[in-house]
Amino acid sequence: MSYQVLARKWRPQTFAEIVGQGATAETLKNAISQNRIAHAYLFAGARGVGKTTTARILAKALNCRQGPTVKPCNDCASCREVTSGQSIDVLEIDAASNRGIDEIRELRESVRYRAARDRYKVFIIDEVHMLTTEAFNALLKTLEEPPEHVVFILATTELHKVPGTILSRCQHFNFRAISHREIYERLALIAGEEQVRIGEQALSAIARASEGSLRDGESLLDQAISLCGEDVKEEQVRDLLGVVPQQLLEDVAGAVIARDSRQVLALADQVLTSGRNPQQLVRELMGHFRNLLMVKIAGKDSQLVSAPSEELARLQTVSAQLSEEDLTRFFQILVATDGNLRGSAHPRLHLELGLVRMVQARRLAALEELLAAFSGDSTPGTPEPPAKDGPPRSAPSPSSAVFQDSGPPAPAVAGTGLDRICEAVSKESRIAASMLGQALEAVVAGDELRVRFAAGQHGSCELLKTPENLEVIARASARLEGRPLKVSLLVDEEQPSPEAPPPAEVPPPVKVMAPEDEIERQESKRILEDKRVQSFLEVFQVQEEPEVRKLK
Repeated sequence: MSYQVLARKWRPQTFAEIVGQGATAETLKNAISQNRIAHAYLFAGARGVGKTTTARILAKALNCRQGPTVKPCNDCASCREVTSGQSIDVLEIDAASNRGIDEIRELRESVRYRAARDRYKVFIIDEVHMLTTEAFNALLKTLEEPPEHVVFILATTELHKVPGTILSRCQHFNFRAISHREIYERLALIAGEEQVRIGEQALSAIARASEGSLRDGESLLDQAISLCGEDVKEEQVRDLLGVVPQQLLEDVAGAVIARDSRQVLALADQVLTSGRNPQQLVRELMGHFRNLLMVKIAGKDSQLVSAPSEELARLQTVSAQLSEEDLTRFFQILVATDGNLRGSAHPRLHLELGLVRMVQARRLAALEELLAAFSGDSTPGTPEPPAKDGPPRSAPSPSSAVFQDSGPPAPAVAGTGLDRICEAVSKESRIAASMLGQALEAVVAGDELRVRFAAGQHGSCELLKTPENLEVIARASARLEGRPLKVSLLVDEEQPSPEAPPPAEVPPPVKVMAPEDEIERQESKRILEDKRVQSFLEVFQVQEEPEVRKLK
């Protein structure tokens, strides 16, 4: 007997064997059990997800010698002929090559005659969206009032091209893309039955490359076996598929987390010199960072994670070092880079620029955090007003409850001061050093570094309170002092102005209507003198006086 490819050899023959389409299979089984068989079905979905396979199983279930039954025997003449594609009562028509009105007219003539042997005459029309408008119109009447012995099963990969008049006359089933885990488990089963040794990483690479199509996955496994024999190696599979090694993807992610631009560019060069496509690297990085995001949100055991079991622990460890905002930002940069690479004359430049942008992305503060820092009295950490029955406090108060005040500032230890701290911090983060430079002083008291800001400098103080900035300051102070220090950020209390005596009564001034431009100038001046605006301008180091525009 001639060789049979895996996709045909392992094609499901019963509803129970269908992979990834449980809801559809269960609905069809219930319809058969309850004798509620429709005259027309429409199966829609991507290639290789089981549309034609399900159509054949339904045809066998309807015409099996023991049927109609939800468990066709696959042994009677009707079942065997459907499996081999030789049944005279189950006709498969390829609409891509039989798309004209003449072919549909022949079909309409055939519909008039009963099945030669079986209960039902079943017409499976594949790629039905390829029919011409005239052919659809000719088919419409038959679908509307078919004979009771006829069942139509239409299949399409492009549902939007099927006329609404056809859709309304069919029971519609959507076939979803098959998940990575389902494809992986099916390929593992096939490899075991075929006595092929293949590791998790190689199987996972094939499952990822199949992109939701089980048939494509089986075909790729067939190719891998042809290349490697009964002992399939991961390196050979990756070379066959042209995919990037998993370890290299993890190394890129690690360099991004470590903010190591040099290492990221070195890894990109390694991929390019190996002859791989830059877009392939970007797309596989998208898959890797998607897995990190899914693990971060849903946990490593979620069906949303497309990775083998041995990768899950590493994904969980890496995702714990990143926030959802970080991962979302990385993903957006990769999507933009993928778009820039399409048709680009300088693919290497776009790849390197995208990777460096990912390294720099972790240094960015979210816009919401920046705005919250300038939200006035509602900002967390705003000092409490002084008690009515006591004198105002003159000592600095902590900017956040996370960093408790432990008394008045102590004298600075030799070797540590604001200028030296700023210089040390600037080696890791110029942005943090710039915000730190807005402080009044930085002094060491015991095991604590206290950074004091003037009243009204809540914005700069709040922006420094991110874990990343605090780590940078702590590392810089530890290098200067030779020992670890706790970092506390403090803001001076605002002194209430003394109660002014009541103004002397003066005659009301004569009201003079100012010109429109004078009114706008006064309004702009009032806005620019607002403490929150001033704080915002200080953080972003605006040198020139900004222009204030009124929104129309």
